[in-house]
Amino acid sequence: MRTSHDIKKKATAISEQDKKTLETIIEDIKFLLKTPRINEETLIKINNMISSLNSLKENYTWLIIRALKQNHMLD
Repeated sequence: MRTSHDIKKKATAISEQDKKTLETIIEDIKFLLKTPRINEETLIKINNMISSLNSLKENYTWLIIRALKQNHMLD
């Protein structure tokens, strides 16, 4: 049986794929800061960032909900 420490560690760990997604978002933000104009490319990047962040939020929300359904206490 898993200990509460193992469950907390897994529930709060950021996967490698999530890290790559966040790094891509960071690079897109840097691009936007360097770009003095708003154009189609910047709008596409903003939409992609929002979609990626929403996806991460949904994944983490369900991860926490599943842990709580299993009656685990999380910080």
